[in-house]
Amino acid sequence: MEILKAFEIAKREWENIRISLEYCGDIGDFDSENPLNSSLGEVASLHLTRNLIEMDNKFQRQWYFTPEAANVFNTLAPIAAERLGLVGRLAHTFGRGYSWVRTGWFDAKGIENEHPIKQMIFVNLFFSSKENLRWDFNAPESKTKLKIVFNKFVTWQDRPNSYAQDVRKYIN
Repeated sequence: MEILKAFEIAKREWENIRISLEYCGDIGDFDSENPLNSSLGEVASLHLTRNLIEMDNKFQRQWYFTPEAANVFNTLAPIAAERLGLVGRLAHTFGRGYSWVRTGWFDAKGIENEHPIKQMIFVNLFFSSKENLRWDFNAPESKTKLKIVFNKFVTWQDRPNSYAQDVRKYIN
């Protein structure tokens, strides 16, 4: 019963991701590639199931501002990024940046394998200096901002040297 509830929550959140990224392209339906299947392994699948249910239980009080929501989006958003054409660590970093913007939680776990500067640029491109972290993923403004960020990641993927130039701009 718990796995069915988690699957329904995951489908709902996948659709939310799909709506928010629609200006970037279509990530497709939540289907056989879903992260609840055995390809993640039993432990990871169980961890995601627990996070989905706990996120849903806390939603009325805390919206997406929970570590469980961050874990859910850290799992789902990289898959969406891959479906949009980003590959490897770049897709994963985009997904983690998406999670940070979506939930307000920066997940430092595994950061040594990530590109935290890319995640910081993601957040910097998405938010102006005075915005709060609550955003409407259905709003055209949010979709446009995500498209800008996504295009930056595509540029980094297509022209890796452009990343070094952007880091210099970001630091200055």
